[in-house]
Amino acid sequence: MFLRETCSLLSAQDYSSEPKPKMSRGINIGNALEAPEEGMWGVYIKDEYFGIIREAGFDTVRIPIRWSAHAEEKPPYKISDEFFRRVDHIIGKALEQNLTVIINVHHYEEIMRDPLGHRERFLAIWRQISERYKDYPESLYFELLNEPHDALTSELWNDLLLHAIRVIRESNPTRKIIVGPAGWNSVYNLKDL
Repeated sequence: MFLRETCSLLSAQDYSSEPKPKMSRGINIGNALEAPEEGMWGVYIKDEYFGIIREAGFDTVRIPIRWSAHAEEKPPYKISDEFFRRVDHIIGKALEQNLTVIINVHHYEEIMRDPLGHRERFLAIWRQISERYKDYPESLYFELLNEPHDALTSELWNDLLLHAIRVIRESNPTRKIIVGPAGWNSVYNLKDL
């Protein structure tokens, strides 16, 4: 009886006034900022890309970023100001086109081999990213790490992601965060996330 009444109530609810999803059609701009240096893999992100993306009907752009190539290897693991300015510019151009933007930590291979040895650096990288973009609109999303794998097991990844989320929440209490499971974001590892 309860289930039938609940289903009736749900089906009678008017959803027309609910906000539409901000991500319905997206594209990835790979091989640019995820390369050790932009352009090393033949791709530079041009300002005009974002207008072309918007005109083609996309509303979301994912920008993979190899932050680890631009952060110091010793504490405080400072990210290069020049690199941050480049990322600022790219995010700004995408937001000017009213695109939802996803930035992530990409190709952090060292953490895949030695998760405990790179834990503090990973958290410091996210602390800097989250502080830098804390005043950006909600249409900027954070993706913690692309395809955790190898020595970064589900157990280690789950612990690390909790700490990373806490770091982000210190300055971005409502920022959307995307997290995938270990094993290269394997669907079979969702149960362990």
